[in-house]
Amino acid sequence: MISDEEKQKIKAEIVDKINSVLEKNGESFRMDRVNVLNRSESVKFMGNYRVYERKNYNAVSSEINTFLKQYGDVDIKSKKIRDSGMKFTTVSFSFEL
Repeated sequence: MISDEEKQKIKAEIVDKINSVLEKNGESFRMDRVNVLNRSESVKFMGNYRVYERKNYNAVSSEINTFLKQYGDVDIKSKKIRDSGMKFTTVSFSFEL
């Protein structure tokens, strides 16, 4: 099992990287945190972010997915949302260490 210090470091790295990619691509959404689920044998990290400009989705998701895969096997799911006239793609991810 990894230490609390290591968990905090990983959470901060993920938030910083995702926010820098979103900012670089002109996206207004910013991620504020990554959730952690402590299991008996592992630690699961989970989070989500939004991409409002559909034309940016491929570039944003490609860069973020490449970054996340450094942590191992990552489960990534995306869904296009149309809510009250707003259109965006929400992306959820999770991985275990």
